[in-house]
Amino acid sequence: MNPYERLASVLDKVPNGFPATPGGEHLRLLEWIFTPEEADLASRLKLRGETADEIAVRLDVERSEVISRLEGMAGKGQISAYDSRSGARKYALMPFVVGIYEEQLGRMNTEFATLFEAYYNAGLDHVLNAQPSLFKVIPVNASLDTTLAVHTIQKAEDLVMKAKSLGVRDCICKVQQALLGNECSYPKTVCILLNPRREGAYRGDELTREISRDEALQLLRDAEKAGLIHCTLGVESESSIRYICNCCTCCCGVLRGVATSKRPREVVRSEYLAGVDPDLCVGCASCTDRCQMDALEVVDSLCVVDSSRCIGCGVCAESCPEGAIRLKMASSSGGRPEDLMDWMVQRAMNRGVDPSELL
Repeated sequence: MNPYERLASVLDKVPNGFPATPGGEHLRLLEWIFTPEEADLASRLKLRGETADEIAVRLDVERSEVISRLEGMAGKGQISAYDSRSGARKYALMPFVVGIYEEQLGRMNTEFATLFEAYYNAGLDHVLNAQPSLFKVIPVNASLDTTLAVHTIQKAEDLVMKAKSLGVRDCICKVQQALLGNECSYPKTVCILLNPRREGAYRGDELTREISRDEALQLLRDAEKAGLIHCTLGVESESSIRYICNCCTCCCGVLRGVATSKRPREVVRSEYLAGVDPDLCVGCASCTDRCQMDALEVVDSLCVVDSSRCIGCGVCAESCPEGAIRLKMASSSGGRPEDLMDWMVQRAMNRGVDPSELL
């Protein structure tokens, strides 16, 4: 097995997934990102971090040789490198999405954008449709019914306020689509990174600009006004949430697939559903223009919600001049993974893969 086929096989054992395609699009994508030597080394790393000494012993190679290569690969966004709580430098395999792909932001060019689009169209939908989903929708706070007891995880602002470090970077999906000539009108620098435990986590990160809480909150408000959808990892535990993506269906790799499905709510959702007050709605249709899931329609001067398409983002309610749309609790959060480890276990089981050898 050549190193690219080996790495592809390993990445598909990660709960996130990296399905092979009959036309080999997945391999051409890896060939752009990795040299054969880099692909071989990446395929032999673990999802749990290891020190260079541990890797050198396990792979029976010289430490000086492996540490130089690992640092170079980390600089290219091919693997994860971080300082553990004990201070030891560790290196780990990353999923393809969310992971390796997003870290190619600084290297992205038209060739890579084209290769990714070919893979997206040929097989990435298998990743997007697996459960638990990659994304959870965080509703716009202003649209929530204030009589409801809202969990703090539903509030993007609370995630920002509790984070020790905050950063922002360009949305790689918007960059990729712009390179293909499909640039959208939404704001581009909208991906918020959060570190719930460590201050200064994004200092020195070439792809990420460190921002204050006030800047992050303003970014969220601007995203809401623009009509973008707040998304993050679909788990309950706030400590496992490391990003808030502000997404559109014209560019986002996940939401593009969701929007074209017959029942988007089954793929990506919050616990909420848009509801219309018939006494307040005047049928102005301002909400239908904002809904990226085509879940709203004005019938006989009244907005009607298609509950199979509404993902409970609240973007429609933010723009309603009459205040006629509010989000209502549609389901409890029961059954959603508690944290990242629980998410990985459930997703691995549902995909029929065993990632234990990668841990």
